[in-house]
Amino acid sequence: MSSLLMSAIHNKNGQLSKRFFNLKPIPLSIKLAFTTILSLGVTAIGASNASAQTDDIEHIQITGSRILQVDMETVSPVSVISAKDIAMSGESNVADVLNNAAINSFGSWRGATGYASGDSASSSVNLRGLGASATLVLLDGRRMPGTTSSSGAIADTSQIPLAIVERIEILRDGASAIYGSDAVAGVVNIITKKDFDGVEVDFTTEYPQMGSGDIQQLSIAAGLNTDNGNITFTYERYQSAEVLDRDVWKMDDPSYDDYSFYSSVPNGDYYDYDLDDLVGISNSELCQQASNTLDETDGMNNGYCRYNYGADSTLHGDVTRDAFLSNFSFEISDNLSFKGRASATLMETGGRTAATPVSTNYMYMGWDNSFNPVGEDIDLYMRSEQLGARDEKVDTETYDILAGLVGYWDITNGIDWEINAQYSNSKTEVIGYNLINDLILQQQIDAVDDNGQSLYDIFNVTGMSFEQWDAQMTNMYTAAQHTSVYHGEFDSTQIDGLLSTLLFENEMVALSGVVGFEYEKINFTQDNDAESSLGIISGGAGGDNVDANRDRTAGFIELQMGLPANIELSAAMRYERYDQDGLVTRTDQDPAVESATFDAVVPKFGVSWRPTDDVLLRASYGESFRAPNMIEMFASDSFGFVGGYDAVWCGENGDEADPYYCSYSAEHLTWFGGNPDLEAEEGDSLTFGGVWNVTSQWSVELSYYSINYDNKIETMDISDILYNEQINGGSDVVNRDEYGQVISVESEMRNLASVETSGVDFITSYELVTEIGDINFSVDMSHVLEYTQQSESGDIAVDYAGSQDYPDWRGNFSVDWQYDVFSASWATMYIGSQSAQMWRDEGYEDIIDTPSYFKHNLQFGYQHGFDGSITLGVNNLPDEQAPSWYSFAGYQDVNTDLYDVIGRSYYLRINQQF
Repeated sequence: MSSLLMSAIHNKNGQLSKRFFNLKPIPLSIKLAFTTILSLGVTAIGASNASAQTDDIEHIQITGSRILQVDMETVSPVSVISAKDIAMSGESNVADVLNNAAINSFGSWRGATGYASGDSASSSVNLRGLGASATLVLLDGRRMPGTTSSSGAIADTSQIPLAIVERIEILRDGASAIYGSDAVAGVVNIITKKDFDGVEVDFTTEYPQMGSGDIQQLSIAAGLNTDNGNITFTYERYQSAEVLDRDVWKMDDPSYDDYSFYSSVPNGDYYDYDLDDLVGISNSELCQQASNTLDETDGMNNGYCRYNYGADSTLHGDVTRDAFLSNFSFEISDNLSFKGRASATLMETGGRTAATPVSTNYMYMGWDNSFNPVGEDIDLYMRSEQLGARDEKVDTETYDILAGLVGYWDITNGIDWEINAQYSNSKTEVIGYNLINDLILQQQIDAVDDNGQSLYDIFNVTGMSFEQWDAQMTNMYTAAQHTSVYHGEFDSTQIDGLLSTLLFENEMVALSGVVGFEYEKINFTQDNDAESSLGIISGGAGGDNVDANRDRTAGFIELQMGLPANIELSAAMRYERYDQDGLVTRTDQDPAVESATFDAVVPKFGVSWRPTDDVLLRASYGESFRAPNMIEMFASDSFGFVGGYDAVWCGENGDEADPYYCSYSAEHLTWFGGNPDLEAEEGDSLTFGGVWNVTSQWSVELSYYSINYDNKIETMDISDILYNEQINGGSDVVNRDEYGQVISVESEMRNLASVETSGVDFITSYELVTEIGDINFSVDMSHVLEYTQQSESGDIAVDYAGSQDYPDWRGNFSVDWQYDVFSASWATMYIGSQSAQMWRDEGYEDIIDTPSYFKHNLQFGYQHGFDGSITLGVNNLPDEQAPSWYSFAGYQDVNTDLYDVIGRSYYLRINQQF
């Protein structure tokens, strides 16, 4: 049988080791009662006082299995990012560290200003490009509390204080049989520091060269170890200043053309029956005097005054985060321990977007308005610049409390057990300022005085001074001013437990197993103020109210068998059931409660073989599923403005008929909503490969993966909806005005697509010991061989690998040097080139190929004689500019999920231990 498994079971005297089964010493991180069966991280286990005869053996819990091992490599490929790797990366938060990982194939969301439901203040991780909802994030082996904007389905990685992270472990294959629903693409397990004794203070300050986005970070960690247990406490304050759009995007470039005709100096158009065409209206004199405007008018009745909406906005808002975490462990008796964790994260984020464009509902000036310059009804395009920019404040509070008993029963072959209870709560409140109530604004436009004279001369036909006209517009917008309020709350209560034991063993075979259960009750609500929910507010997002709950029940079993010739087999199976119901509200229907049940049995199988002590060959296959989250099913109708090309109108009239409307970035009012008829997503994954310890200093890993992901839940892209309308000769989800242009588009959640992706991971590290210090080299590369997405109808399948925004190569290379008290490191992040040919084939000639991208970080460190260190570093040393999508300069014209747009920044880190 496997010598590795046998060494785990027996001590040097050949006696059965109780420690093999006793989970009591395992850090709480891996007590993933229900979510673990093949757990995924490599967590060291301290010696058990109850098993003195095993002092010479150290066993570890492998993320990927609940059964204790003596080897860190198992049937599932796991990448480990150590605290040293994190420090060497130069990044200041967990979200950016994960975003740099090669397995994060196409980048992942990092909070950006202008997104609703608190998304502007959150970040996520997107393994293999399958979506954040297909990646499960754990904190110490247990599910992290999710964001309210995802009804708890997606964890906010920006909330995790970097100071508490001991390492990050990434399971690079599907693991629903291990952790349950959501682990389709893999699992990220963030392991926090424990068993810390003393006090450690760490301070970091970072200054981007561009002038905005400064970061200040202070952390304090304290720990106490006793004969009966330990307790640790960590506090971190993180502050980052806002990053201004004007500091990032090339607004002074002559080709920059991101100006809106929703302008601070109103534009209008009307239909001229004599010309049989639309005619534009604006005021050139006012436009030339207003701020952030571009005058493209010719007198009064030709062209538009356009507005630079990026001049005063922020790309990333200012952030203040206070995070607390405490871990504790107490040995009640030789065979019973009490362990737990408590954490709290309080985060405040502010952001700013351009003054409100009045675009949710069409404004118009009647033909009989006293100040109507043409005597025809005029459609108005207005922006409330006089009120100032839209400011947004996001407050997020997340609490997590966990307590559990871990014990051992000395019966039969010995049984280890544990039972845990966990409570999590997350609240988000978003307040949006300087929005516009469209109904009130229309009333103001139509208002007249006692003499029947209209109150507001919008086009300044009376020739007022700019100051007089501006004061009049201020009064008009002030009367319609609105402050929006969003509140979301996610509440989870969970209990779980497990039993593990040695089932059978002889001289040839050893069979061990784990069985467990878990139950979770989730309540989720999110609501917007009444006016926003009615869709009468411009400048914000309305609707998407949810009142729902979910019960999750699961049972699992895992078996592991050691066989002769160093062969090990593993099998896991999990049954999981989701019962969820929620209030469904539609604009055209009466509210009703809808219910749904999703359940599945998902297996996972693995095999490993060591032909020699230095070579491990392995393979695993697993199935997975993901139940729709509560927002996807039950969200009421909400709206947003999404860019898309109108293939119907522009195809019939030509782009030159309305260049602003027929542009790639023309925004259309889009209504979104949940879909209670959704089906669960399903997937399967296959991985195989090997690890070779070439020498004691050099290791190499090569792994192949293949994932099929069916019934993927998405909203259809607006351009696709409009294109399909052209192909099909009509659409019941596209609403058009009398001129044939889009008024609004309806897009709800659907099981739209299937994705097939495959690729190869290559990881190697080498340690070189010299007289002038130890030098470590590491390479982590991921190559996407295929990323094919198939439409719902199955008649269109496109392989996006290597095309724009889908790089088929990502990787990291690092070198670090340590000599006595001195150290240095160089880390390079690489993103491969991408082709835009498929877009050019569709006629988008301005979309260009993306070149390869390299970001180099350099740092130097010194450990002084007073138990501390000083580190100086530069991120993005060559100030590499992120590649643009287009041949011209534009507003936010870079994929910020993939690339660093901050540029070169300098940082100083001071660490002191007591």
